[in-house]
Amino acid sequence: MIAFSDIEAAYHVVKPIVHKTPLLTSATLDRHCDNRVFLKAENFQRIGAFKIRGAYNKIASLSSAERNRGVVAHSSGNHAQGVALAASILGVQATIVMPKSAPPNKVAGTKSYGAEVVFCEDSSDDRERVAGLLEKERGLVPVPPYDDDMIIAGQGTVAVEIAQDIRDLAYLFVPVGGGGLIAGNAVAAKSLFPKVKVIGVETEAANDCYQTFRKKEIVRINPPATIADGMRTQSIGKRNFEILMEYVDDVITVSDEHVVDMMKFLIERMKIVVEPTGAVAPAAVYHNVLKLAGKTVCAVISGGNVDPALLKKIL
Repeated sequence: MIAFSDIEAAYHVVKPIVHKTPLLTSATLDRHCDNRVFLKAENFQRIGAFKIRGAYNKIASLSSAERNRGVVAHSSGNHAQGVALAASILGVQATIVMPKSAPPNKVAGTKSYGAEVVFCEDSSDDRERVAGLLEKERGLVPVPPYDDDMIIAGQGTVAVEIAQDIRDLAYLFVPVGGGGLIAGNAVAAKSLFPKVKVIGVETEAANDCYQTFRKKEIVRINPPATIADGMRTQSIGKRNFEILMEYVDDVITVSDEHVVDMMKFLIERMKIVVEPTGAVAPAAVYHNVLKLAGKTVCAVISGGNVDPALLKKIL
């Protein structure tokens, strides 16, 4: 299991590359949920999402021989773009396996950074299968989306930045897909804010982590039908599970309808565009799922790469 020292080391690796994203506030949001709310805006990050943090930390850790072989990753979109950009910066050839249903803007973004895109079926099982075949056939080095120590440590740098701008924090809400973001930030937050409660948030359809947390064993679900494409993973990773059980205080869910409400609020009142997965943790705060009052809370907006056609439909 990673330690906070691993996240501190990752912070120094990624700091010259990533943006320090802002903490956004809204008096209207505070009044609505009766708490002091900060939103960590990783939608303003390079590639439009937090994933560049873990991807860069992982690829930067590879040896020269490994970099020369090239890397392979599988993703529905944001990890794909993060790996593509990180590989481009470090002069490494990247091959990315993406599901056929991946949002067109995320596919275009991945290709724009010079990566080769190979399409697969929509399940995470098929993503892993195709990526594994390419790894063996071409001798590529895998860059996992979440179940990897260097990936987890890189994602944990989000909380390092939060602590630079907030002195005291009662609750940290983090969206959960495969578990890389919440794993890294749970470890970091518990070191930086000893009294903080770390809360994972999923949509109701993509509730594998919600079930996992309660059963204390990894639960695998069928490919979930949820608006949040970053949560269409079927289970969290083994490393992520270990950290979840030790550092996370609770996992909760919100409906797709609540996610849409949050996206609309962020556009109309705060003038920012986020993707559905990016609105999941803020939605839990906005709808006050935990019935909090008078607390200082922060929710991570994980990304802003919404499909324009979907955004049009929502609006």
